[in-house]
Amino acid sequence: MTMTSSSVATLNTSTFEGLGTQQVHRAKAAPSFYKPELDILRFFAFLGVFLVHSMEGYSIDFMVHHHIPLWAAKSGSSIVFAGMYGVDLFFVLSAYLITALLLREKDARGDLNVEAFYLRRILRIWPLYYLFIALAALIPFLNPHHYFSMRYVLPFVFLMGNWSFIIFGIQKTVAMPLWSISVEEQFYLFWPPLVARLSRRQIVFAAVIMICVANIFRPFAAAMGQSRTQLWMNSFFHLDSIAAGILLAVLWRGGALSLKIGKRIALVASAVCCLVLRAHFAFGTTPSDEPVSLFGTLIGDPVVALACTAILIGFIDLPFRSRVLQYLGKISFGLYAYHLTGLLIVDKLLPGGDAGPIHACLRIVFALGLTIAISATSYSILERPFLNLKRRFTYIDSRPV
Repeated sequence: MTMTSSSVATLNTSTFEGLGTQQVHRAKAAPSFYKPELDILRFFAFLGVFLVHSMEGYSIDFMVHHHIPLWAAKSGSSIVFAGMYGVDLFFVLSAYLITALLLREKDARGDLNVEAFYLRRILRIWPLYYLFIALAALIPFLNPHHYFSMRYVLPFVFLMGNWSFIIFGIQKTVAMPLWSISVEEQFYLFWPPLVARLSRRQIVFAAVIMICVANIFRPFAAAMGQSRTQLWMNSFFHLDSIAAGILLAVLWRGGALSLKIGKRIALVASAVCCLVLRAHFAFGTTPSDEPVSLFGTLIGDPVVALACTAILIGFIDLPFRSRVLQYLGKISFGLYAYHLTGLLIVDKLLPGGDAGPIHACLRIVFALGLTIAISATSYSILERPFLNLKRRFTYIDSRPV
Protein backbone atom coordinates (compact mmCIF):
# COMPACT_ATOMS: atom_id res chain seq x y z
CA MET A 1 0.00 0.00 0.00
CA THR A 2 2.99 2.30 0.44
CA MET A 3 4.36 4.25 -2.51
CA THR A 4 8.03 5.18 -2.68
CA SER A 5 9.30 8.67 -3.40
CA SER A 6 10.41 7.71 -6.89
CA SER A 7 7.06 6.20 -7.82
CA VAL A 8 5.20 9.24 -6.54
CA ALA A 9 7.46 11.54 -8.49
CA THR A 10 6.44 9.89 -11.75
CA LEU A 11 2.85 10.94 -11.27
CA ASN A 12 1.61 14.08 -12.95
CA THR A 13 -1.60 16.02 -13.13
CA SER A 14 -2.79 14.04 -16.12
CA THR A 15 -3.03 11.03 -13.79
CA PHE A 16 -6.04 12.65 -12.17
CA GLU A 17 -8.79 12.90 -14.74
CA GLY A 18 -11.97 14.70 -13.85
CA LEU A 19 -10.53 18.15 -13.37
CA GLY A 20 -11.60 18.95 -16.94
CA THR A 21 -9.97 21.93 -18.59
CA GLN A 22 -9.36 23.65 -15.27
CA GLN A 23 -5.68 22.90 -14.81
CA VAL A 24 -4.67 23.54 -11.23
CA HIS A 25 -2.38 26.52 -10.72
CA ARG A 26 -1.61 28.79 -7.82
CA ALA A 27 -3.34 32.14 -7.80
CA LYS A 28 -0.36 34.49 -8.07
CA ALA A 29 -2.21 37.39 -6.50
CA ALA A 30 -3.12 35.40 -3.41
CA PRO A 31 -0.51 35.34 -0.64
CA SER A 32 0.21 32.17 1.29
CA PHE A 33 -1.77 31.48 4.44
CA TYR A 34 0.63 29.89 6.88
CA LYS A 35 0.52 30.52 10.60
CA PRO A 36 3.38 28.66 12.31
CA GLU A 37 1.95 29.33 15.76
CA LEU A 38 -0.97 27.06 14.86
CA ASP A 39 1.44 24.18 14.29
CA ILE A 40 2.49 24.67 17.91
CA LEU A 41 -1.15 24.63 18.99
CA ARG A 42 -1.72 21.48 16.96
CA PHE A 43 1.06 19.74 18.89
CA PHE A 44 -0.40 20.80 22.24
CA ALA A 45 -3.79 19.44 21.16
CA PHE A 46 -2.15 16.09 20.42
CA LEU A 47 -0.24 16.18 23.71
CA GLY A 48 -3.49 16.50 25.64
CA VAL A 49 -4.94 13.43 23.95
CA PHE A 50 -1.68 11.52 24.45
CA LEU A 51 -1.65 12.22 28.20
CA VAL A 52 -5.25 11.01 28.56
CA HIS A 53 -4.45 7.69 26.91
CA SER A 54 -1.10 7.27 28.66
CA MET A 55 -2.65 7.86 32.11
CA GLU A 56 -5.70 5.62 31.74
CA GLY A 57 -4.21 2.89 33.92
CA TYR A 58 -3.35 5.17 36.83
CA SER A 59 -6.36 5.67 39.08
CA ILE A 60 -6.82 7.98 42.05
CA ASP A 61 -6.30 5.00 44.36
CA PHE A 62 -3.01 4.22 42.59
CA MET A 63 -1.73 7.74 43.19
CA VAL A 64 -2.89 7.87 46.83
CA HIS A 65 -1.31 4.46 47.40
CA HIS A 66 2.00 5.97 46.30
CA HIS A 67 1.77 8.84 48.79
CA ILE A 68 0.32 11.50 46.52
CA PRO A 69 -2.14 13.68 48.50
CA LEU A 70 -5.78 13.07 47.64
CA TRP A 71 -6.42 16.68 46.61
CA ALA A 72 -3.40 16.60 44.28
CA ALA A 73 -4.48 13.26 42.81
CA LYS A 74 -8.01 14.52 42.09
CA SER A 75 -6.77 17.79 40.65
CA GLY A 76 -4.20 16.04 38.49
CA SER A 77 -6.81 13.60 37.27
CA SER A 78 -9.11 16.42 36.15
CA ILE A 79 -6.24 18.17 34.39
CA VAL A 80 -5.28 14.99 32.55
CA PHE A 81 -8.86 14.17 31.53
CA ALA A 82 -9.22 17.71 30.13
CA GLY A 83 -6.69 16.61 27.52
CA MET A 84 -9.42 14.68 25.73
CA TYR A 85 -10.82 18.01 24.59
CA GLY A 86 -7.75 18.28 22.43
CA VAL A 87 -9.99 16.48 19.92
CA ASP A 88 -12.41 19.43 19.92
CA LEU A 89 -9.47 21.79 19.62
CA PHE A 90 -8.41 19.85 16.52
CA PHE A 91 -11.93 20.26 15.12
CA VAL A 92 -12.02 24.02 15.75
CA LEU A 93 -8.54 24.49 14.30
CA SER A 94 -9.15 22.31 11.25
CA ALA A 95 -12.47 23.97 10.41
CA TYR A 96 -10.88 27.41 10.77
CA LEU A 97 -7.93 26.63 8.49
CA ILE A 98 -9.93 24.75 5.86
CA THR A 99 -12.61 27.44 5.65
CA ALA A 100 -10.06 30.26 5.54
CA LEU A 101 -8.18 28.55 2.70
CA LEU A 102 -11.36 27.83 0.76
CA LEU A 103 -12.54 31.43 1.07
CA ARG A 104 -9.16 32.80 0.04
CA GLU A 105 -9.14 30.59 -3.03
CA LYS A 106 -12.69 31.63 -3.86
CA ASP A 107 -11.80 35.33 -3.51
CA ALA A 108 -8.58 35.01 -5.54
CA ARG A 109 -9.98 32.97 -8.43
CA GLY A 110 -13.63 33.93 -8.41
CA ASP A 111 -14.66 30.32 -7.86
CA LEU A 112 -13.73 27.22 -5.89
CA ASN A 113 -12.25 24.08 -7.40
CA VAL A 114 -13.91 21.45 -5.21
CA GLU A 115 -12.30 18.54 -7.08
CA ALA A 116 -8.83 19.95 -6.40
CA PHE A 117 -9.71 20.30 -2.72
CA TYR A 118 -10.68 16.63 -2.55
CA LEU A 119 -7.41 15.64 -4.21
CA ARG A 120 -5.45 17.70 -1.69
CA ARG A 121 -7.24 16.03 1.22
CA ILE A 122 -6.75 12.58 -0.31
CA LEU A 123 -3.03 13.14 -0.73
CA ARG A 124 -2.71 14.53 2.81
CA ILE A 125 -4.83 12.05 4.76
CA TRP A 126 -5.31 8.79 2.90
CA PRO A 127 -1.74 7.40 2.60
CA LEU A 128 -1.15 7.31 6.35
CA TYR A 129 -4.79 6.67 7.22
CA TYR A 130 -5.21 3.56 5.06
CA LEU A 131 -1.72 2.23 5.72
CA PHE A 132 -2.33 2.36 9.46
CA ILE A 133 -5.75 0.71 9.15
CA ALA A 134 -4.08 -2.16 7.28
CA LEU A 135 -1.31 -2.43 9.88
CA ALA A 136 -3.78 -2.36 12.78
CA ALA A 137 -5.91 -5.09 11.20
CA LEU A 138 -3.22 -7.42 9.80
CA ILE A 139 -0.23 -7.30 12.15
CA PRO A 140 -0.82 -9.74 15.05
CA PHE A 141 1.22 -7.64 17.48
CA LEU A 142 -1.09 -4.67 16.88
CA ASN A 143 -4.26 -6.76 16.89
CA PRO A 144 -3.49 -9.78 19.15
CA HIS A 145 -7.10 -10.54 20.10
CA HIS A 146 -8.58 -9.74 16.68
CA TYR A 147 -10.67 -6.97 18.20
CA PHE A 148 -10.18 -4.82 15.11
CA SER A 149 -12.27 -7.14 12.96
CA MET A 150 -13.92 -6.55 9.59
CA ARG A 151 -17.05 -5.06 11.15
CA TYR A 152 -14.76 -2.22 12.32
CA VAL A 153 -12.29 -2.21 9.44
CA LEU A 154 -14.90 -1.78 6.69
CA PRO A 155 -16.54 1.32 8.25
CA PHE A 156 -13.07 2.83 8.68
CA VAL A 157 -12.28 2.11 5.04
CA PHE A 158 -15.39 4.08 4.08
CA LEU A 159 -14.52 6.91 6.53
CA MET A 160 -17.30 5.97 8.94
CA GLY A 161 -15.15 4.45 11.67
CA ASN A 162 -16.67 6.52 14.48
CA TRP A 163 -20.09 5.00 13.77
CA SER A 164 -18.69 1.46 14.08
CA PHE A 165 -17.62 2.20 17.66
CA ILE A 166 -21.04 3.66 18.42
CA ILE A 167 -22.93 0.68 16.98
CA PHE A 168 -20.66 -2.23 17.94
CA GLY A 169 -18.95 -0.76 21.00
CA ILE A 170 -15.38 0.40 21.56
CA GLN A 171 -12.65 -2.19 21.21
CA LYS A 172 -9.11 -1.77 22.46
CA THR A 173 -7.24 -1.21 19.24
CA VAL A 174 -4.34 1.00 18.26
CA ALA A 175 -6.59 2.34 15.46
CA MET A 176 -9.07 3.84 17.92
CA PRO A 177 -7.80 7.46 17.57
CA LEU A 178 -8.71 7.41 13.88
CA TRP A 179 -12.41 7.76 14.78
CA SER A 180 -11.94 11.54 14.88
CA ILE A 181 -10.27 11.46 11.46
CA SER A 182 -13.49 9.86 10.18
CA VAL A 183 -15.46 12.79 11.61
CA GLU A 184 -13.14 15.28 9.92
CA GLU A 185 -13.35 13.45 6.60
CA GLN A 186 -17.14 13.56 6.78
CA PHE A 187 -16.88 17.32 7.28
CA TYR A 188 -14.47 17.64 4.36
CA LEU A 189 -16.91 15.75 2.15
CA PHE A 190 -19.89 18.08 2.52
CA TRP A 191 -18.36 21.46 3.39
CA PRO A 192 -16.43 22.57 0.23
CA PRO A 193 -19.46 22.26 -2.12
CA LEU A 194 -21.41 24.46 0.30
CA VAL A 195 -18.65 27.07 0.50
CA ALA A 196 -18.52 27.11 -3.31
CA ARG A 197 -22.22 27.97 -3.53
CA LEU A 198 -22.85 30.12 -0.47
CA SER A 199 -22.06 33.75 0.25
CA ARG A 200 -20.20 34.68 3.42
CA ARG A 201 -23.45 35.64 5.11
CA GLN A 202 -24.98 32.30 4.13
CA ILE A 203 -21.92 30.47 5.43
CA VAL A 204 -22.39 32.20 8.79
CA PHE A 205 -26.03 31.12 8.76
CA ALA A 206 -24.99 27.53 7.98
CA ALA A 207 -22.54 27.57 10.91
CA VAL A 208 -25.26 28.84 13.25
CA ILE A 209 -27.50 25.98 12.11
CA MET A 210 -24.68 23.52 12.92
CA ILE A 211 -24.40 24.98 16.42
CA CYS A 212 -28.15 24.63 16.92
CA VAL A 213 -28.11 21.03 15.69
CA ALA A 214 -25.32 20.09 18.10
CA ASN A 215 -27.03 21.71 21.08
CA ILE A 216 -30.37 20.08 20.25
CA PHE A 217 -28.86 16.66 19.56
CA ARG A 218 -26.83 16.34 22.77
CA PRO A 219 -29.66 16.87 25.30
CA PHE A 220 -31.98 14.69 23.23
CA ALA A 221 -29.42 11.86 23.12
CA ALA A 222 -28.75 12.26 26.85
CA ALA A 223 -32.48 12.06 27.59
CA MET A 224 -32.58 8.83 25.56
CA GLY A 225 -29.95 7.36 27.88
CA GLN A 226 -27.01 7.23 25.47
CA SER A 227 -23.64 6.63 27.08
CA ARG A 228 -20.82 9.14 27.18
CA THR A 229 -18.86 7.12 24.62
CA GLN A 230 -21.77 6.94 22.18
CA LEU A 231 -22.19 10.69 22.42
CA TRP A 232 -18.50 11.52 22.27
CA MET A 233 -17.87 9.63 19.03
CA ASN A 234 -21.02 10.88 17.31
CA SER A 235 -20.34 13.32 14.47
CA PHE A 236 -23.25 15.55 15.53
CA PHE A 237 -21.79 15.93 19.04
CA HIS A 238 -18.89 18.05 17.76
CA LEU A 239 -20.72 20.16 15.19
CA ASP A 240 -20.54 23.30 17.33
CA SER A 241 -16.75 23.00 17.62
CA ILE A 242 -16.51 22.71 13.84
CA ALA A 243 -18.94 25.61 13.39
CA ALA A 244 -16.90 27.79 15.76
CA GLY A 245 -13.85 27.38 13.55
CA ILE A 246 -15.94 28.25 10.50
CA LEU A 247 -17.25 31.43 12.12
CA LEU A 248 -13.73 32.57 13.04
CA ALA A 249 -12.56 32.09 9.46
CA VAL A 250 -15.53 33.98 7.97
CA LEU A 251 -15.87 36.84 10.43
CA TRP A 252 -12.16 37.57 10.86
CA ARG A 253 -11.17 36.90 7.23
CA GLY A 254 -7.94 35.25 8.38
CA GLY A 255 -7.07 38.08 10.75
CA ALA A 256 -6.85 38.17 14.52
CA LEU A 257 -7.68 40.33 17.51
CA SER A 258 -5.04 42.85 18.52
CA LEU A 259 -4.23 41.35 21.90
CA LYS A 260 -1.13 41.92 23.96
CA ILE A 261 0.75 38.86 25.11
CA GLY A 262 -0.55 39.15 28.68
CA LYS A 263 -4.17 39.15 27.54
CA ARG A 264 -3.50 36.19 25.24
CA ILE A 265 -2.02 34.19 28.10
CA ALA A 266 -4.96 35.09 30.35
CA LEU A 267 -7.46 34.09 27.65
CA VAL A 268 -5.79 30.72 27.02
CA ALA A 269 -5.35 30.03 30.75
CA SER A 270 -9.01 30.84 31.45
CA ALA A 271 -10.13 28.57 28.63
CA VAL A 272 -7.94 25.72 29.90
CA CYS A 273 -9.44 26.15 33.38
CA CYS A 274 -12.91 25.83 31.85
CA LEU A 275 -11.90 22.57 30.16
CA VAL A 276 -10.46 21.24 33.43
CA LEU A 277 -13.68 22.09 35.28
CA ARG A 278 -15.76 20.44 32.56
CA ALA A 279 -13.60 17.32 32.79
CA HIS A 280 -13.96 17.29 36.58
CA PHE A 281 -17.75 17.45 36.49
CA ALA A 282 -18.04 15.11 33.50
CA PHE A 283 -15.77 12.36 34.79
CA GLY A 284 -15.24 12.98 38.48
CA THR A 285 -12.17 10.95 39.28
CA THR A 286 -12.38 8.37 36.51
CA PRO A 287 -13.82 8.15 32.98
CA SER A 288 -16.91 5.97 32.71
CA ASP A 289 -19.42 4.87 30.15
CA GLU A 290 -22.48 5.78 32.21
CA PRO A 291 -25.34 7.85 30.75
CA VAL A 292 -24.53 11.54 30.69
CA SER A 293 -26.42 14.16 32.64
CA LEU A 294 -28.89 16.40 30.88
CA PHE A 295 -27.51 19.45 32.68
CA GLY A 296 -23.98 18.66 31.51
CA THR A 297 -25.01 18.47 27.87
CA LEU A 298 -26.94 21.75 28.13
CA ILE A 299 -24.21 23.73 29.89
CA GLY A 300 -20.90 21.85 29.99
CA ASP A 301 -20.52 20.71 26.39
CA PRO A 302 -21.15 24.14 24.80
CA VAL A 303 -18.48 25.48 27.17
CA VAL A 304 -15.99 23.05 25.62
CA ALA A 305 -16.56 24.49 22.13
CA LEU A 306 -16.28 28.05 23.47
CA ALA A 307 -13.13 27.29 25.44
CA CYS A 308 -11.41 25.63 22.47
CA THR A 309 -12.35 28.63 20.34
CA ALA A 310 -10.87 30.98 22.94
CA ILE A 311 -7.63 28.98 22.90
CA LEU A 312 -7.46 29.31 19.12
CA ILE A 313 -8.13 33.06 19.35
CA GLY A 314 -5.31 33.39 21.86
CA PHE A 315 -2.89 31.55 19.55
CA ILE A 316 -3.70 33.20 16.20
CA ASP A 317 -0.81 35.58 15.41
CA LEU A 318 0.85 34.76 18.72
CA PRO A 319 4.41 36.14 18.43
CA PHE A 320 6.07 32.92 19.56
CA ARG A 321 8.18 30.62 17.42
CA SER A 322 9.86 27.31 18.16
CA ARG A 323 11.30 25.18 15.39
CA VAL A 324 10.97 22.06 17.50
CA LEU A 325 7.33 22.62 18.42
CA GLN A 326 6.48 23.74 14.88
CA TYR A 327 7.99 20.56 13.49
CA LEU A 328 6.10 18.43 16.01
CA GLY A 329 2.90 20.19 14.97
CA LYS A 330 3.72 19.52 11.33
CA ILE A 331 3.93 15.77 12.01
CA SER A 332 0.97 15.81 14.44
CA PHE A 333 -1.19 13.60 12.20
CA GLY A 334 1.37 10.84 12.58
CA LEU A 335 1.74 11.53 16.30
CA TYR A 336 -2.00 11.18 16.72
CA ALA A 337 -2.24 8.02 14.60
CA TYR A 338 0.77 6.22 16.10
CA HIS A 339 0.65 7.17 19.78
CA LEU A 340 -1.26 4.12 21.00
CA THR A 341 1.24 1.97 19.10
CA GLY A 342 4.05 3.75 20.91
CA LEU A 343 2.40 3.08 24.26
CA LEU A 344 1.82 -0.58 23.34
CA ILE A 345 5.46 -1.13 22.38
CA VAL A 346 6.76 0.55 25.55
CA ASP A 347 4.40 -1.53 27.70
CA LYS A 348 5.86 -4.68 26.15
CA LEU A 349 9.43 -3.50 26.69
CA LEU A 350 8.90 -1.88 30.09
CA PRO A 351 6.50 -4.06 32.09
CA GLY A 352 5.82 -2.53 35.44
CA GLY A 353 2.89 -4.17 37.19
CA ASP A 354 2.26 -2.11 40.32
CA ALA A 355 5.31 0.09 39.80
CA GLY A 356 5.28 3.58 41.22
CA PRO A 357 5.15 7.11 39.83
CA ILE A 358 8.77 7.05 38.58
CA HIS A 359 8.01 4.06 36.38
CA ALA A 360 4.83 5.80 35.16
CA CYS A 361 6.80 8.92 34.21
CA LEU A 362 9.46 6.89 32.40
CA ARG A 363 6.75 4.99 30.52
CA ILE A 364 5.16 8.22 29.33
CA VAL A 365 8.49 9.81 28.32
CA PHE A 366 9.66 6.72 26.43
CA ALA A 367 6.31 6.29 24.70
CA LEU A 368 6.25 9.93 23.62
CA GLY A 369 9.82 9.71 22.33
CA LEU A 370 9.07 6.51 20.42
CA THR A 371 5.89 8.02 18.96
CA ILE A 372 7.85 11.05 17.76
CA ALA A 373 10.50 8.81 16.17
CA ILE A 374 7.90 6.68 14.36
CA SER A 375 5.97 9.74 13.21
CA ALA A 376 9.07 11.55 11.95
CA THR A 377 10.07 8.49 9.95
CA SER A 378 6.56 8.11 8.57
CA TYR A 379 6.43 11.79 7.62
CA SER A 380 9.75 11.62 5.78
CA ILE A 381 9.21 8.33 3.95
CA LEU A 382 5.45 8.04 3.48
CA GLU A 383 3.77 11.43 3.83
CA ARG A 384 6.22 13.94 2.35
CA PRO A 385 6.18 12.51 -1.22
CA PHE A 386 2.40 12.82 -1.29
CA LEU A 387 2.60 16.33 0.19
CA ASN A 388 4.96 17.34 -2.61
CA LEU A 389 2.45 15.99 -5.11
CA LYS A 390 -0.32 17.83 -3.27
CA ARG A 391 1.31 21.17 -4.16
CA ARG A 392 0.38 20.59 -7.80
CA PHE A 393 -3.26 20.98 -6.85
CA THR A 394 -2.81 23.88 -4.43
CA TYR A 395 -4.01 27.42 -5.09
CA ILE A 396 -3.25 28.99 -1.71
CA ASP A 397 -0.05 27.82 -0.04
CA SER A 398 -0.64 26.73 3.55
CA ARG A 399 2.99 25.79 4.13
CA PRO A 400 6.25 27.68 3.54
CA VAL A 401 7.69 26.70 0.16
